[in-house]
Amino acid sequence: MAFPEAVERRLNKKICMRCYARNSIRATRCRKCGYTGLRLKKKERAAGK
Repeated sequence: MAFPEAVERRLNKKICMRCYARNSIRATRCRKCGYTGLRLKKKERAAGK
């Protein structure tokens, strides 16, 4: 298993729903396109895939 610090650093991001850029967890708008629609990155993979 990976180090908990590394997993947290890798998964604790926000994703832009327009251009799919990775943004910091504190971001309110995308750093690349300026879009305000951000979502948290999924924490676990879907079962069966």
